[in-house]
Amino acid sequence: MRRSTFLRFAAGSALLPSLAFAETYPDKPVRIINPFPPGSPVDAVGRLMAQRLGTVWKEPVIVESKSGAGGTVGAAFVASAPADGATLLVTTQSPITVAPLIYKSLTYDPARDFTPVWGIASSGLVIVVTPGLQVHTLAELVQYAKAHPKEVAYASSGAGTVQHLAGELFIAKTGAPLLHVPYRGGAPAATDLIAGQVQVMFDSLSNQLANIKAGRVRALAVMRPTRAGALPDVPTTTEAGAPGVQMRGWIGVLAPKAMPAASLATLRADALRTMKGPEVARTLGNLGLDGEILDAEKFGQYITADAQQIGEIVRSAHIQLDAPNTR
Repeated sequence: MRRSTFLRFAAGSALLPSLAFAETYPDKPVRIINPFPPGSPVDAVGRLMAQRLGTVWKEPVIVESKSGAGGTVGAAFVASAPADGATLLVTTQSPITVAPLIYKSLTYDPARDFTPVWGIASSGLVIVVTPGLQVHTLAELVQYAKAHPKEVAYASSGAGTVQHLAGELFIAKTGAPLLHVPYRGGAPAATDLIAGQVQVMFDSLSNQLANIKAGRVRALAVMRPTRAGALPDVPTTTEAGAPGVQMRGWIGVLAPKAMPAASLATLRADALRTMKGPEVARTLGNLGLDGEILDAEKFGQYITADAQQIGEIVRSAHIQLDAPNTR
């Protein structure tokens, strides 16, 4: 997908003006589709929004997991659902800004089929290793990987996901010859990392925070410009000697772009209003999400900027995959 396509996210995501009348939305149960396995921070964010919107709307709001192919199975499902707002998507950037840049074809077009509702800038990624790997700094990991080419494996939640792209960025910037091992979701990848079946993971801080604090994995660096409040003793990649190894991230909710305007305006306003306050902040903080809350307009701008960075990584790493099976 060309960069100009992604620009439509920002151009078409501004909050809608007040309407002379409002449709009744929702007038039936709403599903929020999580395109990854249950138990991830994406799932947790979706369930938090479902609970809060359900309380306001007095309608059931449930979260369903439809995982596979780096999140593109769930995204394709939402894209093909009726555009009445009864089926929404909660996701990371993997099926939205990564997949269109690395797959030859998709059954959906993110800019054509989706529009931003609400998002949160994530705390970024953290580089973690299994405790059995005798490296304690990022420099030691690079040195060890170069001494043992293709013997150090890094796990991801699937080919074409953010974790995969982060690993390729690390390889391109450091020259460390790591071996990519894709999984069907972050949870099984993290399980094998803890068990030592794979040695490294470039994962979201929110995914790994509990494991780091429990000593099940060792954090080497965070892939962000500043240290994370949840891990103040862990250096940034720049501090650890790997400048340029940074990736921004987000978790957000998207709706069908063809959703009725009045319903979309209601959804955006209710999502923004209910997903704020100290209680929500604490819950998100416990997930390792301490980033900026993004309204629809800012979320669209964030998606566009994210696609630009990912496009640079894809081009430098020469990543091209066959079309995923989203059926």
